[in-house]
Amino acid sequence: MGSLSDIVINALYQLWHLLPIVIAIVLFKKYIDNKDKKNRKNKNEENEKNGLTLEVRAIKKYEDISYTIVKSESILVCTKEDKTILIQCNNSIEAKSITDDDIKSFYTTAIKYVKENQLEIKNVEFRYAIAYKDALNKSAIEILLDEFYNCKYVVL
Repeated sequence: MGSLSDIVINALYQLWHLLPIVIAIVLFKKYIDNKDKKNRKNKNEENEKNGLTLEVRAIKKYEDISYTIVKSESILVCTKEDKTILIQCNNSIEAKSITDDDIKSFYTTAIKYVKENQLEIKNVEFRYAIAYKDALNKSAIEILLDEFYNCKYVVL
């Protein structure tokens, strides 16, 4: 039986050919992710040029599923029977540009709307509409995953 160093060297000798494969997979994944980000940014810019802002796309999406939409300040109010969805659109295309402060600001405005219009909080949902997920900062994702805020994000 050989020493520990002989065993390690022998194991590395047998596995050396896997290292280039792992590197190739990582580089390919980064290439695909980067290409996908560029495609999403280009598509978003094209939609903006054609007049399909994020807000217009959100309105169309919720109208297609039979919601009645009213714009109140910077919030879209979507109602269907006794269910209400309050939507804030943020068309930021820069990576990690939407922070927890943006989400908290929307939540504060939405709660104010709920109180002013005497809606039952259990029948109200909050949605933060974005162009793509990478625009969310880690702190914003944590807020959106927190059940206390009752707020989810929607990628349009």
